[in-house]
Amino acid sequence: MSDSDPGFDEGAVSLRARLREFSRGLFDLQFQQLLAPRLLPTIYLLAIAACAGAVILHAIEGFARSPWLGTFRLLVVAPVGFIVLVTVVRVTLEFLLVVFRIAVNVSEMAGHTGDIASGLPRIQFWRGLLGGDKAGHRRRESRR
Repeated sequence: MSDSDPGFDEGAVSLRARLREFSRGLFDLQFQQLLAPRLLPTIYLLAIAACAGAVILHAIEGFARSPWLGTFRLLVVAPVGFIVLVTVVRVTLEFLLVVFRIAVNVSEMAGHTGDIASGLPRIQFWRGLLGGDKAGHRRRESRR
């Protein structure tokens, strides 16, 4: 089954192939491929698990102090805290993804800029303003 098949399921990719791709990206010493954008889903799942564990531990600690505090933390603080924490993690990871996409787009634009600049005529008057054209500078002084 290939990527172009309508029934292709990304989840069907074997764990071995993913590990091979991860290790290839991890040991890419020339940084030709970005590894972080591919790790973001895994990081997000780990962050969700960490947030869930944190709010559950917070509720358990509340029960250790008093049953009323534990019940309040379990029914009110834990759900709100979980949603807030997961939202902050999600926004942070989306920001990182946008930064990576901007970096890719900027590098593509830099390549296009070189192509465009090679087809444009050179502007020679900059040399005189910056002192690069000594003959033009001498001509201006001799006219004075």
